[in-house]
Amino acid sequence: MDAYLSRDALKYLQALNLISSSASVDGLLIGHTRGHRYFVEKVFPTKREFIGSLQNYLNLDQLFDGKIIGFYSFQNDPKKIKKILAPFAYGKLFLEIHSTSQKELDIKSFIIDFDNKFFLSPITLKGK
Repeated sequence: MDAYLSRDALKYLQALNLISSSASVDGLLIGHTRGHRYFVEKVFPTKREFIGSLQNYLNLDQLFDGKIIGFYSFQNDPKKIKKILAPFAYGKLFLEIHSTSQKELDIKSFIIDFDNKFFLSPITLKGK
């Protein structure tokens, strides 16, 4: 299992990194899956904490035609991440993004998995 980040999605994340005055940018990953690969086509920034509520998530997923495949965060606060370690996010992709001193991105990818509790399971990220 792995994930592929499209050129457009990567450019958008790089732009967010350059213009964001704070490292608290979160958002949704829009794309599709094929076999054992997640294809991230677009990213959609959110105001606060990924989705706010389950109903917001369901509304957004409907708006994006069921193409929300995961979440990303530049601020990897464990309390915030714990909110997506839930049944609605099982099997979704999560990108943990850190900005380096040269404004480059260090991106780690995970799948939200479950084994008696929800956790992040690392996977390979391609296309960065």
